[in-house]
Amino acid sequence: MDIERATYFSIKTADRSGELARFTKRMSEHDVNLGGVWAFGVGRGSAEIIAIPRDVPAFKRALLGAGWVVQEGACFHLSGDDRAGALADTLDRIAQEDVNLQAVDAMGISGRYSAYVWCEEKDMEKLRKILKGW
Repeated sequence: MDIERATYFSIKTADRSGELARFTKRMSEHDVNLGGVWAFGVGRGSAEIIAIPRDVPAFKRALLGAGWVVQEGACFHLSGDDRAGALADTLDRIAQEDVNLQAVDAMGISGRYSAYVWCEEKDMEKLRKILKGW
């Protein structure tokens, strides 16, 4: 399993047609490649976009003047050979060490899996040690 710490950005926006398209178009215009992007409504007319850029400084430059409310955070990117249960052992070990994951997003493509895992900031170092000891 390959493990790398990643920087993600949470972008607050209105929950209306075209917001994700506006965001991705801006990234494209600024030649920013994303490792991952998710978008979802959070209620009361609001939505959130989570983006993991490949080049953080370029991403930050692309955001200038866009008017979005943005928060920066950290998560881990895991990848490896895709097989049944590929992520199960890792998640079990994390649970045994009493780290509560806030979110997991995983996908298998062409014989490989890719997963992002998020935890509370207070648990980042503990999670890093668990993953590095794997």
